[in-house]
Amino acid sequence: MKTQSSIVVKKFGGTSVGSIARIENVASRIKEDVENGQSPVVVSSAMSGETNRLIGLAGEIDSKYRGEAYDMLLASGEQVSISLLAIALEKRGLKAEPLLAYQLGIKTDSIFSKARILSVDHEKIKQIISEGKIPIVAGFQGINQTSKITTLGRGGSDTTAVAIAAAIKADSCEIYTDVPAVFSADPRLVKKAREIPTLRYDEMMEMASLGSKVLHFRCVELAAKYKIKIHLRSTFEKREGTFIVPEEEAMENPVVSAVTHEALTAVIKLFPVPKGSGFLADLFGKLSEASVVVDIITQSHNEEGQRLAFSLPMSDLELARDVISKAYGDKVSITVMEDKAKISIVGVGMRNYSGVAYRFFNVLSKNNIDIDLVTTSDIKVSAIIDKESLSDAANQLHTEFGLDAT
Repeated sequence: MKTQSSIVVKKFGGTSVGSIARIENVASRIKEDVENGQSPVVVSSAMSGETNRLIGLAGEIDSKYRGEAYDMLLASGEQVSISLLAIALEKRGLKAEPLLAYQLGIKTDSIFSKARILSVDHEKIKQIISEGKIPIVAGFQGINQTSKITTLGRGGSDTTAVAIAAAIKADSCEIYTDVPAVFSADPRLVKKAREIPTLRYDEMMEMASLGSKVLHFRCVELAAKYKIKIHLRSTFEKREGTFIVPEEEAMENPVVSAVTHEALTAVIKLFPVPKGSGFLADLFGKLSEASVVVDIITQSHNEEGQRLAFSLPMSDLELARDVISKAYGDKVSITVMEDKAKISIVGVGMRNYSGVAYRFFNVLSKNNIDIDLVTTSDIKVSAIIDKESLSDAANQLHTEFGLDAT
């Protein structure tokens, strides 16, 4: 068996395996790594567009359904990609073993469509490697305690890869995608965005939670917990990308490292709501049970009564509205604001500098951009704005904090 240090977990996203030609390219790249002394453990997403196609099929029957049949349906996409990739590797003279979650023993909780990994059978992976084979693991999926198929939510294959890296105590995990690195903003929105060579775990977690689609939040959370270095890099270029590392390995950070956004956002306003924490506990408990993701929350009071507002992803809007209507009927008036976006700045340097929030709000004010909700932490400032103002806000904030590529 090869030394532990030569085992490298490699995750390939949907665009990386989006066609037969691209699967062949990935197989050739893996063969080169094997010839250079690595023992790869490969995690693959479904082919690009396949998960959306399956979601669409389910939606034609019942757009609100998120039970065990939904997860079984969505998990089928990865079965195709890992099988094709295994065939491509076998064609190149390499032994490969495609593995679904139940075969590998990736155990999760029972929250269908948003499950969390509880454990991974690392002995199975090590045995396959010792036999001279390459494990090709289906990302995005697991099984619960009753052996029902579960899925991990958008970007879940990232989480699968890091969980495996943690289980086998790998030094690093390579995430291959269609972008060469993490950028200071989405380059499709901000043309002057630049690559970031190194980020700390906490910065990347904030960026992931605030709309950056490059890495899944829970994958970075797991990496931070088990000190797994992540190397995000391009499938189509043979060069280094961005390293996600512990605090002690990060370079000195600027005040703001990145501008992030989430374009598909909605706001729900409720009025009147009872005073006190009891109603809030009941409401957000019911939303949590339905797996609705709630983001920014504000509460206010005037002569007319207590008001509550919160933001959430557009994908959860219909479900949230249904939960509230069933729980409270006409006792609470619901107002929905669609076509909203969340714009944020992130950076650990914000901890040591005053005036960052002022500069953020001043940029929005000078550009006549109204704000619906606001939240802050020691390394981020976020605001909910009209979606039509998103491009202006992102570009102006990127320039304000000196992030433009020269």
